[in-house]
Amino acid sequence: MKNFIVCDIGKKITHIYNPRSKNVYKIEHSDFIDLNIPELEFGDAIVIEDAHIRTQEENSLAQAFKLEELQKLGKNADNNGNEILSFPQKVTPKARKVASLEFPELIEKTDANDTQAIAYYLENFEGVFNSLKPFNPISLQEHEKNSSHIYADRDALTEDSNTARNEKYGIKTDYEDSVVKWIKKYIDKLAFELDEETRNWSGLVYSKGSKNKPPKLLPSLTNYSNDKLKFIYGVINTILTPSGELRLRSDIKKPPYWKYAKKVYFGLTPYHMHAGVTASNYKYHKRKAGSSCKNSMSLESKNAIKNLDDVRKIRKAMKESDGHLRDFWRTARKMIVEDGLR
Repeated sequence: MKNFIVCDIGKKITHIYNPRSKNVYKIEHSDFIDLNIPELEFGDAIVIEDAHIRTQEENSLAQAFKLEELQKLGKNADNNGNEILSFPQKVTPKARKVASLEFPELIEKTDANDTQAIAYYLENFEGVFNSLKPFNPISLQEHEKNSSHIYADRDALTEDSNTARNEKYGIKTDYEDSVVKWIKKYIDKLAFELDEETRNWSGLVYSKGSKNKPPKLLPSLTNYSNDKLKFIYGVINTILTPSGELRLRSDIKKPPYWKYAKKVYFGLTPYHMHAGVTASNYKYHKRKAGSSCKNSMSLESKNAIKNLDDVRKIRKAMKESDGHLRDFWRTARKMIVEDGLR
């Protein structure tokens, strides 16, 4: 991991924290734009909360700079051999919680505490640093244009998910749509295609079988009367619509791959955390229920963590669950999209 500093841009002052020296500085915004930053060295990364380096629109309080100033900042960084990285603002409260395990005073929200907590979080979880987005100064209008298809696709999925949820996903009811029909028709094949760990994680449980009887899926799964099918419905619904059509990206009119589904449908990115019903059902129910970690899966919970080992256990369990979701989704996508099983 390269050397870095962390900045928090306030209304009039920018706070700077250098984790190498442990020094905190306050500088004027104009000095920040010109990179007149104490202890900043050639090649250092400059980490800033993403909300603070979007363009200022009208009377915005969170954004201090206009597009021209941000573009100047980017050019100055390039000339000085610095890389500007965006830290997801929604993760900052989690960073303060984690940092306060060792430094209790950092739990209070202040600009100086935010910079130190973010630095602590990045130093202890190198994977987080490697996932930070590069700074890209664009106007709000361009940002919204680039993101419009994401919100359109997420809203369409949420509408379909809400309809299914109101109908109890067809479990023990008379409701039946194309997703329900697909599961009833192909659930045995889907279970067979999955590796054992992912199959068990997803709740597709086989009977033990015997010498004369091979293992089979539990009757409640094949008869579509098991509550575990709620999760499976949610996954299939991201690939196949209730009307029986492939779910397409609205920007390119093609079925998405996992990278897009991960971000847009399941919200598995700190930059798009609130992603609707399907994401919530997974992150706050399935990921927790299927976890190998007995701690609370919420890092913000007061009782979830007592030390960094607890944080690492939770993060490991989340990664394992997300890996199973990826394998499950890719298997189902191959069956539906590539093999044409509909």
